Amino acid sequence: MTDPASAPRVDSRPAHRFISDWGDSPTEEVRRALRMPSFSDTGEGIVATAEHFAGLLGRICPDAALVETEGNPVILGTVHSPRPDAPTLIVYGLYDVTPTLAHEWTVDPLGAEIVEASDLGLLPHLGKVVAARGANNHKGPVIAAVLAVEAMLMSGVDLPVNLIFVIEGEEEIGSPSLPAFVEQHRELLLTADGIWLPCMQQNSAGTMTVRRGFKGCVFTQVTCRGGRWGGPADGRHIWAGNSAWIDAPMMQLVRALATMYDDEQRVTIDGVTAVAEAASLHFADDIAKVEAGFRENPQWAANMLANLHVEKALGGKDIADHVQNYMTGVNMNIQGIAGGYQGPTFYTTLPGEASARVDFRFPPGLTPEDFIRHLREHLDRRGFGHVAVQMARGYAGAPSMPEGRDVLLDAGITTAARYGVPTNVWPIANNCCPASLFTALGKQIPFSIAGIGHGDRAHAADEYFTLGSVEKLMHFTVDYLGDFADAMVLDRSLNVDTVKSR
Repeated sequence: MTDPASAPRVDSRPAHRFISDWGDSPTEEVRRALRMPSFSDTGEGIVATAEHFAGLLGRICPDAALVETEGNPVILGTVHSPRPDAPTLIVYGLYDVTPTLAHEWTVDPLGAEIVEASDLGLLPHLGKVVAARGANNHKGPVIAAVLAVEAMLMSGVDLPVNLIFVIEGEEEIGSPSLPAFVEQHRELLLTADGIWLPCMQQNSAGTMTVRRGFKGCVFTQVTCRGGRWGGPADGRHIWAGNSAWIDAPMMQLVRALATMYDDEQRVTIDGVTAVAEAASLHFADDIAKVEAGFRENPQWAANMLANLHVEKALGGKDIADHVQNYMTGVNMNIQGIAGGYQGPTFYTTLPGEASARVDFRFPPGLTPEDFIRHLREHLDRRGFGHVAVQMARGYAGAPSMPEGRDVLLDAGITTAARYGVPTNVWPIANNCCPASLFTALGKQIPFSIAGIGHGDRAHAADEYFTLGSVEKLMHFTVDYLGDFADAMVLDRSLNVDTVKSR
């Protein structure tokens, strides 16, 4: 790592020295949090973890508090810059994690063990890693950001920005309580000039990826139950031999699902692909650059597939061939199908009911309600009116900022350059987050995911970050706040000059 240069308006060197002298304490702080279960799917450990994070945030935010919601609490806290012209940045994060299937993990998913990457079947050049659920997504990064601010305060470095921390506990289940929280605190959140989700964004080759926009998502339950249309009218199972003359709900469900995608897993739902086509045209230049990057750097795809323990990409094609669909396509994932007998051997039964949990990701331009309406009409046209679709939750995508105005994205690129880290700009992220809940407050507020350090396998077994990544992200945070403040000052002056010239 190169020696971090100070931001023009803030002498950040004392904070960098403080972080360097802190040793392994920040990583150990993260490891303690990783050992705490916080599964929003079941609620296990949520209250204790929320209180723990509130205590961490209280070290820098005098007003840090748990805000009760209909679901899991949100942790809210503010810390102010002494500078009257300082911009305001929301630091968004999460303390909840996805479920773990212990038998799939090489190590204890709540052990936060330090192991060699090669012991997990990862790329050997990654060296030692911390492996645990939430390591990369998102306990490690959000704690690193909190500790970086603490380092600035402890070392006497003035904060160049006002900070609003929003750390929620339901992101992994679609943030059902966040809209009400955002509305409740609208006045405070509207003071923000940007929203940042701190992340260890370097890939295994060292490049930091930043995105201009973010996809929306919808979580659905698709169910077929016997009734007047056919199948067992009471929803109970009958003998399997009746499949010769009785409709089978499970088979109807499978057929209905199959109408939603093609042989390359590309969504074929009527009415939604137009949004993807428009996004592809709008971001054609950005997409071409990313495709070229993958073709010019074959190690990017090789590393990604190796870390995911995948032998080849979809259809045996190059990752570059799927970039456009990943960036701007409508994507579908069947999380699971339930129904029928699941015992140790066989039970010749025709299930009277079956259901699937399906999530969809889509570019800005659709709301979850729009998507469900299109899906309902799609199924009805194909004779599947008896297949029920229930929307559990979801949110719209966050559009990109107008060209030349995304000061938050530009600040991330500037900060990465300080550390000699190359950047790659992607038009839209396929990893959904509730960015639109903040960016749609009534004014256009940029949202960015940025940071150095490396982690991977979020939502998968053996999730990890490389040893030293917490400290790297802390150093990045110190300079990023300064670079964002500088970019805002410049942007404001340009806007003033523009108004004067009219």
